[in-house]
Amino acid sequence: MIGLELSPASTGHTAPDPLAAFFAKGSGAHVALGPGPQGGLSIWTETGPATAACLRLDGANAGTRLSWRETLTCALRKVYPVAAFGLSAGWSQLQSSGSGLSGSYTGNRAVSTTALTATISVTVDRARPYDLWVCFTGRTAGGYCRVDIDGGQALVDAIGDPAGLGFKAFSTQTDTDMSRRRSIRVATGLTGSHVVTLSHGGAATPGGTSLMIEAVALSADLSDDGILPPAWQPATAYVMGDEVQWQGTFYAARATGVSGTTPPVHLSGISGDGGLDWRADNRPTYPLFQAIDYASEREYAARVSIAGASTEIGGQTHGNEALVARAVTLDAQPFVPATSGTGLSVGAEIATVETTTWQGTTGGPIGTCQLTRRITPGAVRHDVQVTATGPDAVIDWLYLGMLPFVHWDGESAAIAVQDVAGPAGRVSIADFAGTSPAHVSLGPTARLGLVGRGVTGDLRYGCQAAATGIAGNLLGPVSTFLRPNIEARFAAGPLDWIAKAYIAADLPAGRVMQAGDVIGFSSRHVLAVMPVQA
Repeated sequence: MIGLELSPASTGHTAPDPLAAFFAKGSGAHVALGPGPQGGLSIWTETGPATAACLRLDGANAGTRLSWRETLTCALRKVYPVAAFGLSAGWSQLQSSGSGLSGSYTGNRAVSTTALTATISVTVDRARPYDLWVCFTGRTAGGYCRVDIDGGQALVDAIGDPAGLGFKAFSTQTDTDMSRRRSIRVATGLTGSHVVTLSHGGAATPGGTSLMIEAVALSADLSDDGILPPAWQPATAYVMGDEVQWQGTFYAARATGVSGTTPPVHLSGISGDGGLDWRADNRPTYPLFQAIDYASEREYAARVSIAGASTEIGGQTHGNEALVARAVTLDAQPFVPATSGTGLSVGAEIATVETTTWQGTTGGPIGTCQLTRRITPGAVRHDVQVTATGPDAVIDWLYLGMLPFVHWDGESAAIAVQDVAGPAGRVSIADFAGTSPAHVSLGPTARLGLVGRGVTGDLRYGCQAAATGIAGNLLGPVSTFLRPNIEARFAAGPLDWIAKAYIAADLPAGRVMQAGDVIGFSSRHVLAVMPVQA
């Protein structure tokens, strides 16, 4: 059991809230907004020290509302890629011909050497304090990489001398060859400008003499440059493997040359801008993302019956909501997409307000709905109000809030969510490997929490939903149930293990919604991440 419960007759201290920790926001201060593919939005919210979540709102159907498609978490880093390096002789340039992600071990661009005299230099800079990482590709034949800052090693305080080398270094050896996109923290508490030099520190045992370096990175937040590949620019020189982004899609140059005049807009495969060809990716090489949920509804979902014909409303695919009006604001000002830098506009609050008409599958309106979504650092809130316009509709079921999540993220090959917590205890998702029960009841609760541990850090996620206090609201109590393994998956391989929790309105059977009736409810998602330092 989690927490304590006092009897109604008790006059002692109030029982502690067993779920309070899930609704404590992280330490972030910023949100950011950018365009997404096909008219969608890319929404970023800081979830803790140098961590963020990226919410993708799907806008593929311009005639309906935006729908929260997925959430990715990442460690925010200001990245200095190969293009920023000063390279001595002896380095080979490597570019990926694959996806840059699961199909490639180097990301999109890296440099490799076995030469013991090879060096890299790069000048890093940030006004606020930062830690320093080196990003590399692991090799079974990996050697030692020496790190110097400003010509010495006094500031290199996060690694030591691993084998009596006489200097501080780290090994790039891994048990599995071409173990891609690894990173190691090499210094902490830096400020201002510093010159970082990486050099070959000799053969490692076990290992060998291979070095494969991809980037140098600093702690960052959403207001820093370099946290995402830069926005594509016309008439600009690029080298094969350079990464850019445009309208929420990430692109890698397929050759060395000068870009054309028309931005790339393709969502997959290879196409050109009039000067260069670009390969489209769903995610960039850096930052390293982990999925914590998947493409499914969160805001609400309902099924109503009109004259015996059923209609499902809400979610990703139902499409029974015609868009009447939409407003998107950042800090109360209309959103204007950025076309340079990281492609993100940074602020403290994002709001989307959408008015739709709920429609029946046989045509004709059922009611008018307004959905207001507010994103602040570490939190997303939905407020929904529906006014029925008729005809009479029997409410078969209504979910006021939903929390889809991933136990196993096949892309990062890592466990994401581990446990689901309710007021009475926790459910371990791993207990349902290979099975798909109908549902697990969590009882008459409107609040639940998720606990996880992934590539980003320790994850804490709270979700709650409830009816609002509007006059005449048809809604009252709620209950929650869990589908812990929808497709009977195992925590292995490239396929995600998906699950979902539903917060349902406890309506009497046959409840009819008539013209003039109102339904009001809200849901809140609170996300916090504590980074795990390598």
